[in-house]
Amino acid sequence: MITIRKINKSELRRLLRIRKSKKKYFVHPYVWRRKRIRERWRKPRGIDNKIRMQFKEYPPLVKIGYRGPKAVRYLHPSGKEEVLVYNIQDLYNIDPQTQVVRIARTVGIKKRLRIINFANKFGIRVLNLGRAEAYIGLGEEEVEETEETELEEEAVEETFDETMEEL
Repeated sequence: MITIRKINKSELRRLLRIRKSKKKYFVHPYVWRRKRIRERWRKPRGIDNKIRMQFKEYPPLVKIGYRGPKAVRYLHPSGKEEVLVYNIQDLYNIDPQTQVVRIARTVGIKKRLRIINFANKFGIRVLNLGRAEAYIGLGEEEVEETEETELEEEAVEETFDETMEEL
């Protein structure tokens, strides 16, 4: 867990603004010349690489100076600490004033709904509602029913397709 230094709101906003202004878009060397290269950062290693040699006309090289202020490092843009959650028990240790929740990607829809409902009850902000947005407000029984009806609709469509092929 990251320890957050106690700073006032105006100082926090100022530091977040600094972090945002320092953020650069670093690209793979010569991505503009080749289609097969994806736009992600790779360290330039060539002996004659112009980016490695930091020539003027070329994109910036990743350097320590682009790093954000230490007080706001690893924080969400809202200024709160992100906490990864796998189940409802993880929510018991969350402070809604200084932390926000991100539900792990491996959590299923039923447990995701339980986590979201619990978080809403206690005023905890959830960053990624994901596919649960469609099911918010439904009970667990209704979620199971909607999943079953979706499966039934797919089966009906398959049988319709098969009968159309026979004709």
